Amino acid sequence: MSAHRFARVIAVAVAAAALSGSTAVHATAAADTRAATARQILRTSGISLAVAHQGGTHAGSTAKANITDTAGGKGALTSPWGHKPNRRVALDPGMLNGLLKLNTQYKYRIAVSEIVGGKHSATSRHYAGKAFDISHINGKHVGSGAPHKALMAACRKLGATEVLGPGNAGHSRHVHCAWPR
Repeated sequence: MSAHRFARVIAVAVAAAALSGSTAVHATAAADTRAATARQILRTSGISLAVAHQGGTHAGSTAKANITDTAGGKGALTSPWGHKPNRRVALDPGMLNGLLKLNTQYKYRIAVSEIVGGKHSATSRHYAGKAFDISHINGKHVGSGAPHKALMAACRKLGATEVLGPGNAGHSRHVHCAWPR
């Protein structure tokens, strides 16, 4: 079989798999979407990603490292001291899209303090790659005059189903936005 004919056979097989709903094709598409959205986040000047943790030192699991790894096609790394230590996690495409749109659609300048790194409750959606925490909104720290209620409403409109902030136990200094499992 010629190389040209072989390429056509492969193209037809991939197209047929896509039409049949093949999970391999969908998984590849989701990974491509994750990586592309992560690259957009890295290029967006209104989104700041933490390069350190408040509760420990591990450069490979910071918010910046999580997005950088995802942009490169890898899973985001959890922290060694969390409930699910040293694991690679695929970030949720909807969560990544929500994070991006908080800036591009809603025009918030945000600082993301944690994604899958850090320490969270044992059942936290952070460890599933479905949540992020925001420490600053438009240059103001959450809990010190930042417009957290409006940002929380925007997260809900973007698909987050678990949104916590000042007034919720353990969230007086950050907004937590999580997408469904």
